[in-house]
Amino acid sequence: METPTTKPPTTPMFGLNDTQQMMYAFGDARRPNIETAKLIESVVLTQITEIVHQSTEVSHKRNSKAVNIESILFLMRHSPLKIQRLVKYLTAKDISRQTKAAVDGEIESISKSSKRCKDFLETIDEGGKLLAACNEEYFDDIYLERLVRNDKVTRNMDEKKYEEFCKARAVGFRGTYSQKFQGQLEEVLNSVDLKVEKLAQDVLSYLAYETLGQLVEMSLLVRRDTCGDPVARLVPLRSVNIEYPSVHLPLPPPATDKPEAKSELSGHPITTAEVREVLRRLQQSLTSDRPLAKGTRNKPVSNMPIIAI
Repeated sequence: METPTTKPPTTPMFGLNDTQQMMYAFGDARRPNIETAKLIESVVLTQITEIVHQSTEVSHKRNSKAVNIESILFLMRHSPLKIQRLVKYLTAKDISRQTKAAVDGEIESISKSSKRCKDFLETIDEGGKLLAACNEEYFDDIYLERLVRNDKVTRNMDEKKYEEFCKARAVGFRGTYSQKFQGQLEEVLNSVDLKVEKLAQDVLSYLAYETLGQLVEMSLLVRRDTCGDPVARLVPLRSVNIEYPSVHLPLPPPATDKPEAKSELSGHPITTAEVREVLRRLQQSLTSDRPLAKGTRNKPVSNMPIIAI
């Protein structure tokens, strides 16, 4: 008797893995390069591993028995805008959980992770910047830029492509997605000497998603910078710039020839060279600017900054 085969947790969209789908959702071409996806995934894992180890050190100093969200927030204390995005994400999750509990008829009170963040930030906030982030008082130009880019990209999509794009936006480093990445992250979490609470794991998955998004957006910025055309430097950051000034004169094919199949990919995907250029610029951003330092001025350091915090 044959054993029944189990279906995979997610079906790849038109042959793409989860990392490629997330890259597509952040502005890459419809068919992202598989080698670029592997490189970005390795960078994301390295960045999240560093966050885990730094959070563990903070937890030790706070005499905490586990790596919790407070330790991660402490690392993010110098980036109010990123804290604002995180609190907004956690607030949306709280609303979703409360709605699901109400539909299921559960009466138990659900602890609000966003309130927990606000309570902790209030204890370390000196000038009111962090509490302002909790109240979403800052103008998030990057978030608005993403919304505008998604609107312009999807404006001319047909129903099939729009459905694919929406499915790609739902993919992340949590749940049934990115099982291989989550397995590698689990090994990292098991390597530290403190237990990592569930909410902190959710935040790490969110930071991994933000890291991937920023790598894709910076790669598109590198592409724009390397373009010699002054007009191309002014167009929005997209793999396919639909606003680029051009004129299309469609010519009817000869009656004897078969019509050519329309290409599904109107722009070339992000390359590994562009991602490596992003990493090089990030490494050079950590330099010493001490005017009297002997031989150390503008000397790159070996480590790369953590872009998610």
